[in-house]
Amino acid sequence: MATMLALALAGCSGDDGKDGQDGAPGTPAPIVADGAQSLSVQIDSISVAAESSLTFHVTNENDLPVVGLNKFGFVLAGLEQGSNGDANNWKLLSSESCPSSKYAQCGTITDHNNGSYSYRFDKDVSAVTAFALADDKTLRLSLRTGGETVGNSEVAYANAIHDFRLDGNALSYSKNVVNASNCASCHDSIAMHGGKYTEVETCVACHADNKVSAEAVFPTLAHKVHIGVISAPVGGCDNCHSANEAATDFENWKQVPTLATCSSCHSDVDFATGAGHVGGKQPDNGNCQSCHNDNYTSVESHLATYQGQTDRRENVHLTVTDAKMVDVAQATENQGKAGAGADDGFGYVQLSVDIRDQAGTSMGLQLDKTDFFYYAEFYLNWGGRDLAMERGKVLRVFTNKENYPGYVDDPIVLAYQNGVTTYEIGPFKLTDTFDGDLNDSYGLVNPRIWFCMDPDGELESCKESASVWGQGAAGFNWQHYFDRDGLLAERPRTQVVSNEKCGSCHGTTTRDSDGMVQMTLNCRSCHPVTKTEPEYFGTTCASGSVDHDGDGSLDEQIMLKNLMPRGERDWTTASNAADECMACHNANNPPTQVLRDAHTKQGDVDFVEQLTMSHPDQKVWIHAMHANNRANQGGEGWVRNVEYSAELANCSKCHEGDSFGAETLIGRKPLALDLDYMDSYDGLDPADGKDTSGNKRYAVDAKADAYVSPTAAVCLSCHGKRAATNGEDRKQVRAEVVAHMKQNGAQFGVTEGEYNGQESCAVCHSLDNIKTVHGLK
Repeated sequence: MATMLALALAGCSGDDGKDGQDGAPGTPAPIVADGAQSLSVQIDSISVAAESSLTFHVTNENDLPVVGLNKFGFVLAGLEQGSNGDANNWKLLSSESCPSSKYAQCGTITDHNNGSYSYRFDKDVSAVTAFALADDKTLRLSLRTGGETVGNSEVAYANAIHDFRLDGNALSYSKNVVNASNCASCHDSIAMHGGKYTEVETCVACHADNKVSAEAVFPTLAHKVHIGVISAPVGGCDNCHSANEAATDFENWKQVPTLATCSSCHSDVDFATGAGHVGGKQPDNGNCQSCHNDNYTSVESHLATYQGQTDRRENVHLTVTDAKMVDVAQATENQGKAGAGADDGFGYVQLSVDIRDQAGTSMGLQLDKTDFFYYAEFYLNWGGRDLAMERGKVLRVFTNKENYPGYVDDPIVLAYQNGVTTYEIGPFKLTDTFDGDLNDSYGLVNPRIWFCMDPDGELESCKESASVWGQGAAGFNWQHYFDRDGLLAERPRTQVVSNEKCGSCHGTTTRDSDGMVQMTLNCRSCHPVTKTEPEYFGTTCASGSVDHDGDGSLDEQIMLKNLMPRGERDWTTASNAADECMACHNANNPPTQVLRDAHTKQGDVDFVEQLTMSHPDQKVWIHAMHANNRANQGGEGWVRNVEYSAELANCSKCHEGDSFGAETLIGRKPLALDLDYMDSYDGLDPADGKDTSGNKRYAVDAKADAYVSPTAAVCLSCHGKRAATNGEDRKQVRAEVVAHMKQNGAQFGVTEGEYNGQESCAVCHSLDNIKTVHGLK
């Protein structure tokens, strides 16, 4: 045996001297990514049963396979088809993640080292009692990647959505009501639960009624978190429920009304008892569509109010046919006024207006003798891009407000002919402290109108009853520019923002006749109590303008927030973004007393900076308001708080093109401040001995005695306070930011003689620099 074993071993190690046969060619190693900025997922196969599994592959932005990934999330859901009035309803089958956590288990994940991965679910989804698997039912897989380092880069989370049927056939039903594209009109991105979930399709799959409480089911949750904070009128369902390629079921809100969804907004309705519901008790969704059909639900109950009765707005249009500046007043009533003669440094605006119907045909009516206007007002200013007058002038032909001498005078008709009424307004000063001679400049005019109608939509006298105006509509607004020769054919100012940009979040209304788009403002967003609380009615500010205890000083800001869960047409108006407001909201107009009384006073260490951030100049207050940085913002529960839904650094969200560059502010006028404005003011009208209300705000007699550099003011409006998440007192302006600005030439609170206009912000903060710092392309 020993001999045989020795021979065997010798045979195994022997060499016969001949070359052996060539071996089979080897499989080359796959080329894989050595880094990634983003990840893409492709589902290769999936099976769902007692044991569920899938295979998928992951690539980077260069379409190279990505290996070695460790973090994944798998959400599997089923869509139950609705019947008897019920909507199609998502049910969660399983939510799993790798690695495991206290919230979710990890099944079995296999990395095939070529970009392909396999996963076997930990849970038996066939045992879920809320949903029975079937070949023809719609299923959804949401697969999460990212949140880990690939190469040298941290890759952001992303969700891949895969809808399918077990039999592999095309889907027969769906529920794609909203998606990220709808949300992107207001939000830059959606990143919930630590940023892991980035698509609405994932939200609806997990926020299902067999997983979370009724309050947290997605349609209810989505409505409730927007009610009271949404920037568009609440009744504007189409602001979120709008068509796009993926939102195939966007009209569900008006086609499939349900008790749960409707009550999430209409919190004053109790369907179980019938309280607040014309139809009485409703035990289920079976009868909803019998009354709330497509047309009634959308047009009559929601969009008609949200869009300010769009069709009604078309009925009347005040058309400016001409506007020009003249040196000499021609109206008899104006000839005796100061500045009415030639070569005295003043001028008068002559404004011609025609009342036209929906077809654009003149009604042949003299404006001041027409009785179906509740108010018809025109806001005017002169002086080019920075204008010259503090609050301009307002021509109020009809109004529900008081006239302030010098700012709003009685309308003077210069002429009426063939349906065109011409007014003469003035005087306008044609010189400016910083811009000099303004004779070769230009002006702007914007309207604000409301007309009365009966319930059938016919024009009706506003004098018929006290409530008839509430059946009317806010007409379309527009803006015109003019010079000494008349209306300008082209816009002379840079287009900084637009109705479309602002309206993407605030909502828009489109004029049928010419396609003009207007931003739809919800007045309740800032003025929520003036209608429901009579003591506040007529005040300039809805809060902080009442002396409750009679101590002679007005109260601190009243902490009220009373947004009703529905749009009302008397609380919405169509507006032109930015330029329309410039007539009053400009650099010449110091902040008003309401800010002084409630939030910042002489002697405060940051008094000048607080006034700067609360300045009504359009380019400042828009930034500060959205950043929640004004002196009357930032307190818990305050009515003027703004919860901006996008990234503040994303200038392109609002600005047209590159209009946010610091270069655009070079040479602009400084912002006017009044540091000792009305210190002894007690809230009463000194010219009216009968006024005991203590509610009025006369801001027109403020006198500028200090100035602030324009670029510094704009930048401070966003950068002046810490982010709320930092836990700092947001009422305090950041001293280090102000110091940096001053080191580079900015001036705060200097006199006219001290102001030099030498700030050098644009030297470092060029357009390219701002884009880089703000993360813009």
